[in-house]
Amino acid sequence: MKVKIQTETKTLKGNLKLTGSKSISNRLLILQALSGQMSPLNNLSNSDDTTVLLKAISSKESTVDVGIAGTAMRFLTAYLSIQESDCVLTGASRMKERPIKDLVDALSGLGAEIDYIEKEGYPPLNIKGKKLQGGDLSINADVSSQFISAILMISPYFEKGIRLRLKGEVLSRPYIEMTLNLMQQQGVGHVWEADTITILPGEYSDNVRDVESDWSSISYIFELAALSDSAEIRLKQVDKISVQGDQEGMNYFKLLGVDSSIENGELTLRKQVGFTRPDILEFDCTKTPDLAQTLAATTCALGIPMNIKGLKSLPIKETDRLMALKVELEKCGAEIHIINNEALEIIPGPDFSNKDFNFETYGDHRMALCLAPLALKANSITLNNPLVVNKSYKSYWNDLKELHFDVEVS
Repeated sequence: MKVKIQTETKTLKGNLKLTGSKSISNRLLILQALSGQMSPLNNLSNSDDTTVLLKAISSKESTVDVGIAGTAMRFLTAYLSIQESDCVLTGASRMKERPIKDLVDALSGLGAEIDYIEKEGYPPLNIKGKKLQGGDLSINADVSSQFISAILMISPYFEKGIRLRLKGEVLSRPYIEMTLNLMQQQGVGHVWEADTITILPGEYSDNVRDVESDWSSISYIFELAALSDSAEIRLKQVDKISVQGDQEGMNYFKLLGVDSSIENGELTLRKQVGFTRPDILEFDCTKTPDLAQTLAATTCALGIPMNIKGLKSLPIKETDRLMALKVELEKCGAEIHIINNEALEIIPGPDFSNKDFNFETYGDHRMALCLAPLALKANSITLNNPLVVNKSYKSYWNDLKELHFDVEVS
């Protein structure tokens, strides 16, 4: 299946309502499951990742298959380790290539019984759930923040709670802070001093009922505004004070020609009049890795050279995102350098307004989401596997149509 995106207008105007945050939805579902109170959540994400997790939590089967849902794999590994039952946790072929050893080692250090079924350090897993004592634990902080969040969320149900020491540089700190913030809203406090997070034994309540709109998804609307000639786009149900680190996109995209404001739960994006392209930009995405692809595609299309660092986690995502960006953006004439497998240097190519591009998505929703807006600068964009966006942003193609793009799926 393919999708072809074109547009005759470079002026974007419209009103959109995005689904709830995938990151918040998935965390709240785990907290609810632990509390035993599965009350309906308003604006719950309709992404495939959230649907998979909700189904898995409700499943009575002895084998749970999460497909390509990485968040579900990590959160469920921890969640199932304290459920007093046995389960095989597996996924798609790409999931079996994504390392999970640091999380399994950490849980095993707390007494969990988890065995590898195929390859050491990778799913599928055989999990024999039981009550864990908890206590002191150290974990490398430069691994996936989801490993840390997975442990934190189950820690109130340890006999001794947890004193979790984070060793080294903390990657994606805002996602850990999001987890702790939601835990606190659900009745479980914490103390984070220096490199140690302490959580006492306790139970979750059921206080949070509303899910914020997803700032990772909103970043692609920012990209559309940045690549337009003129834009005024309004998005509903957006919190001014957010637990999502990707709200930092408001500041990033101001440098790329997009002004934004939030009033009464509505986010308004406007293309700056007379925007002057900077000579070069530098971004550090250590705290916002999910914005890296959006920024890379945007600066490439705007013709702005960019250096972007803090990308250590990108090679182990749904695909090797650094290599995927290099291959696809070089089709546009850009020169892309991968530095130490954790940074990118982007030197844009010539104007490509009369060209047609065929892009691969690598089974990665964020590749499709960040490449489609290039239709504002190219003659047309064709993407393979358009349904991959369902992983996080199910209404994406319809939202492009709302903004008067011609979207043809074949």
